[in-house]
Amino acid sequence: MNDKIARYMLFNCGERRYAVDVEAVDEISEMLAEHLIPDSPRFLRGVVNIHGKIAALLDLSMYLGTGQVKNGRNLLLLKIPETCLALIVTQMERIIFDDDIIASDPGSSEFEKAVLTLADGRVSLLELNSLVLSIEKALAL
Repeated sequence: MNDKIARYMLFNCGERRYAVDVEAVDEISEMLAEHLIPDSPRFLRGVVNIHGKIAALLDLSMYLGTGQVKNGRNLLLLKIPETCLALIVTQMERIIFDDDIIASDPGSSEFEKAVLTLADGRVSLLELNSLVLSIEKALAL
């Protein structure tokens, strides 16, 4: 029997709300100095040094085609094997639990595991494995 309670980190990127499994979050940080990478795609804003970890800095909104994050306040460092990726986040909201979810519908893209309905609106639950594979392919071109 699996008694594990699902927990998701809820955040804003630009005008959209997203969630990721709390287990996929390594750290949340304030914005740090960005170090640009010449000739990189626009969605790759550069790299940052988070406590000695060099992480690629991804503008998730730009990558997903919903515009650039202009007022990023936080970085969300993801815990994905063999990947060090930080998302620029407009605002961290809160942790949500299974009982906060009113409904869950299938996602409408390869990067959306589900669309969650909460009391205060809808949230895209990210499919991080697909997202990371897609980013790696885009950077390999």
